[in-house]
Amino acid sequence: MQRTRRAIGLTLALSVVGLAAVGLAGCGDVDKPQDQDPVLAEISAILRDQWQKGYMTEDVELYMSAYWGEGFLYESDMGTDADPTDDLIFDDITLERDAAIRVFGQFQDIEIEISEPPEIQALNDEKTRYEVNNHYRIQLFVTEGTLEGGFTGAFAEGDSRFIFEKRLNPATSEDEWRIVEWIDFAFTEEEIRAANDL
Repeated sequence: MQRTRRAIGLTLALSVVGLAAVGLAGCGDVDKPQDQDPVLAEISAILRDQWQKGYMTEDVELYMSAYWGEGFLYESDMGTDADPTDDLIFDDITLERDAAIRVFGQFQDIEIEISEPPEIQALNDEKTRYEVNNHYRIQLFVTEGTLEGGFTGAFAEGDSRFIFEKRLNPATSEDEWRIVEWIDFAFTEEEIRAANDL
């Protein structure tokens, strides 16, 4: 299972894949308030329409459009928050792209649920940098063959802390919100089972 974790681990919190056939339950989704804060609405749309949709449809360009490359940082506790020795940290956006391509090549069906709306908090007076917290559940399936251990799917769950920044996109000359940092607090298999009453 450790080899499977490492193969998937560079992206989308797949670092704590519990190789079990676990049903995907609701993720605490709530109706969006009618008078939603515009920043919250924009950030929610990026997570839903670029980050989540890009991954589920295996569209690497759409998925990567959720990120700023300059200053990018990814950190995962690998599902072992008490053991920093196995933490995964990288600051090269091309590693995120390469990992997504590998996962898309390995799995034929990807389902992701994220909690909506996320919790957001401004990090500067200019309100161009926000901390964004949400919960995720992801299930991945292979349609042919099996994964290590004979499984036909994988499951991961945890909490994400994103740092979103509003920057000028030179290609469009417009300000855009994108993810610049992603900290993944992945659940262990035991935490997944407890969270889902399994």
